[in-house]
Amino acid sequence: MKIVLYGKQGHAYTVAFKNFLNSTDVPYIYKDVSKDSEAREHSKELYDGVVKFPTLFVDDKIYLTPTTDEFNKIMQDLRLRAWIFDFRDK
Repeated sequence: MKIVLYGKQGHAYTVAFKNFLNSTDVPYIYKDVSKDSEAREHSKELYDGVVKFPTLFVDDKIYLTPTTDEFNKIMQDLRLRAWIFDFRDK
């Protein structure tokens, strides 16, 4: 499975999606559209000349500006779960 996330540093959805992906054991690629000119231009192609984010790519599927609920559904469909550590039991 190949996952790519386009986003922007400090953007709430981008941060939330990255945090989730970081908590899984699945590798992904993150591209900041404010720093990566190739990702920025690709975003413009996807959104009719406008840079929008986040954009999620999973294998051959593209999810344009998914909401949190949509992102959670995508992750559920992929059977990805965040690792939760509870140190209280240690």
